[in-house]
Parts: sequence; structure tokens; C-alpha cells
Amino acid sequence: MSVDIFIVPTAPSGTWEDLTPNERAWIEFIRVISNGSDPRITPTRVRAARGAPDAGRGDGS
Repeated sequence: MSVDIFIVPTAPSGTWEDLTPNERAWIEFIRVISNGSDPRITPTRVRAARGAPDAGRGDGS
């Protein structure tokens, strides 16, 4: 039996203004694609997210 271990990211401490423009853009992007919801982190979603960066490479991996 394999057990996936993953670390749930924590929110940055500080204010919205303390975030970089890139960090603010990512937060807004996630809010838009999740329709304002806070999707629950599950092992299945973590596995899917890990494979996403290589999904378009076309090398069979």
C-alpha cells in the first residue's frame, strides 16, 4: 500500500499589499478558475497536479 504525503500550503502572513504582484495575480487566477470556492485538497487532486506540468510534453512521460 502506498501512502501519499503532501504538505498543505499555509497562507502568507501579512497583508494583501505585502504580496508581490505575481503572488496577487496567482491568487486572483485561482479564485477565478475555482469560481470563488476553496477546493478541498485530496490525494487524487495532488497526484493530478503533480502530473500537470508534464502533460503537454508529448514524450510519453
